[in-house]
Amino acid sequence: MDIAFPATPPVYQGDEPALTFDAIADGEHIACTISAEALRDHFGAASSREEDLRRAFENNRVAIEGAAEQLLTSVGRKPVMLRSGYFRFSGSVPSGFNAHRDPRVTSGTPSAQHESELQKPPEAAKKPRGGRETPGAK
Repeated sequence: MDIAFPATPPVYQGDEPALTFDAIADGEHIACTISAEALRDHFGAASSREEDLRRAFENNRVAIEGAAEQLLTSVGRKPVMLRSGYFRFSGSVPSGFNAHRDPRVTSGTPSAQHESELQKPPEAAKKPRGGRETPGAK
């Protein structure tokens, strides 16, 4: 199957929310959709707002179109929906992103400050319930 993706911007679907983009398979237009959840979980979209989804799509267009091409190849010339689970279980997640990343981490690796925050015990663990210091405790 010969599959191409026109360089047109995706269409925002506010009711889902998602972005729909075209594929042309053997001359036939096929709708491909990627969910906001997939864009947030795997491609760094900051939120489900249209501008955040579009930015994540454009920054990762090659990977997203590659995943759509894989799915189109397996299902034929039918519309496809790329959800977060597809990327989680297919291994089509780009490096630097993962499905369960900490939102405070903006790149693939935590910052030094974030690393130290992860190693600190929570404040509640330092004091007994009731907020009073235990004699001899620091």
